[in-house]
Amino acid sequence: MEINTKNDQIRKLIKSKLEENREWMITARRHLHMYPEVGDEEFKTTEYIEALLNEIGIKTQRLLPTGLVGILEAPEGTVGGKCIAIRADIDALPMPEETGLEFCSRNPGVMHACGHDMHMAALLCTAKIFSDTEVRKLLTAPVKFIFQPAEETDGGADRMIKAGCLESPHVDHVIGYHVDPELIAGTIGTKHGYTHASSDMFDITVHGVKSHGAYPDEGVDAIVAASQIVTAVQSIVARNIGAVDSCVITIGKFHAGTAGNIICDLAELTGTMRTTSAQTRERAMKRLEEVATGVAAAMGASAEVRFRPGYIAQHNDDAVVDKLNEVAAEVIGSENIITKEHPSMGVEDFAFYAAERPSAFFFVGTGYEGRKNYGIHHGKFEADESALDTAVQLEVLTALKLMNE
Repeated sequence: MEINTKNDQIRKLIKSKLEENREWMITARRHLHMYPEVGDEEFKTTEYIEALLNEIGIKTQRLLPTGLVGILEAPEGTVGGKCIAIRADIDALPMPEETGLEFCSRNPGVMHACGHDMHMAALLCTAKIFSDTEVRKLLTAPVKFIFQPAEETDGGADRMIKAGCLESPHVDHVIGYHVDPELIAGTIGTKHGYTHASSDMFDITVHGVKSHGAYPDEGVDAIVAASQIVTAVQSIVARNIGAVDSCVITIGKFHAGTAGNIICDLAELTGTMRTTSAQTRERAMKRLEEVATGVAAAMGASAEVRFRPGYIAQHNDDAVVDKLNEVAAEVIGSENIITKEHPSMGVEDFAFYAAERPSAFFFVGTGYEGRKNYGIHHGKFEADESALDTAVQLEVLTALKLMNE
């Protein structure tokens, strides 16, 4: 009974602090939305975030030119807690905005179409609440606020980790979220285990022998061989990957030939592979190389396969997700927690944090009730700002729960 009473008091305290700072948070969100910047060019965004953090008494570190960490130490004399990091990605997309909002993008051809402005605003408010004297005294370890660049491009998370964002002090758990317009504001989505796939780009170069188009028997047609490879690759998922395992192989680019009357001697294929488990990833890579080289050889040609590794699969720690769900049930009610059944075959570079520390990544509903909600990466994507209340409360209370249990 005493523990429940204390939890109720903490929830009420956090909610009251949120109400005090909501207007400040909305102002920050709309400013960030108006001035979006693409990956590794978020200079003004980072300056704005840094200024706000410094104003509320949080010291900051620039680990990358546009990669920032805020650190809030626990009150002197408190010991024994776990250091928690909370992450927000800060980059926008190179696309025009079509929303017509009063605070729509002022930077032509750039838009926060993936909701990273919401991520930043929530984390800024979370930092402001933690810096409040009444809340800070609840800390038994430091809290780190990671504002990370380039999620949409080359994976800023990996570079932030290599630059030391999970050390000095050592981070025990990381939490983060992404907006989800398919879920109505006031709800969240959670999932144990894998939430997103890994991504690997690949290039297949097929070598044939050039000859005149009138005498195909004197050459080896790289186009024919490459076409057979495209067809044969489709059998990998259907016949070499387990039926319950997630795997997508797409060849999206085919370049070959110089003229209509020349037997082509070089064809180039480019594609992407998406998997969840490491075992499936390894098997799919192995089979792709075997199929490409084997089919090419059967056609009298040869083939080379080169992989360009991208993001790793995002995997949640079940125990951390359980803590998050416990907090969410108290804040928004268990009926508003949607369990995601399947991982997304999209990618998320939060995966790099989760590979280093037991972590949880969740989804905050930003959809409007009773109207069409455009998806992320769409020029008309809009987010219901009331969802920020949910995000902030879950960030603050989950961090406190992980820190003190």
